[in-house]
Amino acid sequence: MKRYGDFITSEEDLAFLTVIRKYVDNEMMPVRLKLDEDYSVFEKVYEDLVKLGIQKRGFSPEYGGLGIRSATTVCAITEELSRGDSGVSLHSLIIPWCLAGAMGARNKVLMDKFIPMFCGDTPRCGCLAITEPAGGCNIEDAAEHGLTIRTRAKLDGNEWVINGEKMWPSGASIADIYCVVCTTDPNQKEDAMALIYVPKDTPGLSFGKAEEKMGMKVTDVNTAIYFDNVRVPKEYRAGGPGIDWQLFRANIGWGRLTSAPMTLGNAQAVLEIVIEYTKNRFYGGKPVRNHSLQAAMIADMAIGIESARAFYLSVAAMFNNRKKYGNPGEDYLMARASAAKVYACDVTETVCNRAMELMGSYGYARDYHVEKYLRDSKIIQIWLGGGQLGRLDVVQSYYPYVENHK
Repeated sequence: MKRYGDFITSEEDLAFLTVIRKYVDNEMMPVRLKLDEDYSVFEKVYEDLVKLGIQKRGFSPEYGGLGIRSATTVCAITEELSRGDSGVSLHSLIIPWCLAGAMGARNKVLMDKFIPMFCGDTPRCGCLAITEPAGGCNIEDAAEHGLTIRTRAKLDGNEWVINGEKMWPSGASIADIYCVVCTTDPNQKEDAMALIYVPKDTPGLSFGKAEEKMGMKVTDVNTAIYFDNVRVPKEYRAGGPGIDWQLFRANIGWGRLTSAPMTLGNAQAVLEIVIEYTKNRFYGGKPVRNHSLQAAMIADMAIGIESARAFYLSVAAMFNNRKKYGNPGEDYLMARASAAKVYACDVTETVCNRAMELMGSYGYARDYHVEKYLRDSKIIQIWLGGGQLGRLDVVQSYYPYVENHK
């Protein structure tokens, strides 16, 4: 695992990472185009990964999980899976992402009830429902202070009653548990934000039709979610006033960090395709990749990937050292996670475009897979506020430093 340098030292984590890479190479790569069109192929792949332990990797051994909590390892696993298909990688990642609020709040009621179901051999899914029809990425913008949230949760006795609508969440309609970002008072700020868990089949919970998308067509299901007087126990709120906001911001930080290796897995796969393709195509009596012009293009692709990987791994190492760098939802780590995502997404887009230039019409053809990786990676660049909000979070983290060091 030289690709990840000295950022991962646990022998157990390296062994698990090796197992995942072998599965991707031997089982996912031969069917990666089918993952774009056949749900049964996706089900088989994910079922195999569940048997390997991918679904329970982020949970404590107390519940039957593998206890893999290192951010560097989580990121490396994400990249390896995304090299095969980033939708598959996302599907496995949203489970601990969905339950992060409950775990961060040490909510034993939620942890005891829901974590064990993800630590068995049955394939499952989670969903973190954030975006709403009118606001787009506003909820992810800390400057909005949660005031744009329209999904409302009202306490009625010992139950929360939820009404509202969510758009675009991954896993919608197929998830076993939904973490819903809502507000207890639309006129209040952060303290009114609530993370409330809703099990599937709860009365009043319904869904729209699956979105027709450019990429991740099969492996990532997105629909609207409707809440019509959905009732859940009072204990199903992750933390409480103020706490849920902090947990949500940490979720955004983690989401942006893991987006970097997710998009970069696409870039790595494309680089491998280009290197192989240009070895077997000739002009001027030698392989395409041996000509200086094309070799320089491939070198720039590799340099971009290596630097983006080093960047996200260094930020992940900061996530592992909370005493020194703070929490993922705070300005310092949020900025660095956002920067890693922005840079990795830009690198991936460039790598895919250069690959098409090097491969000509074949790069545009489905049989050579580059176009699939380009389509799949684009949504990663857009989600969680996109490159624009990400850049804003990056630069704003520098302002207090500059002000304090005049």
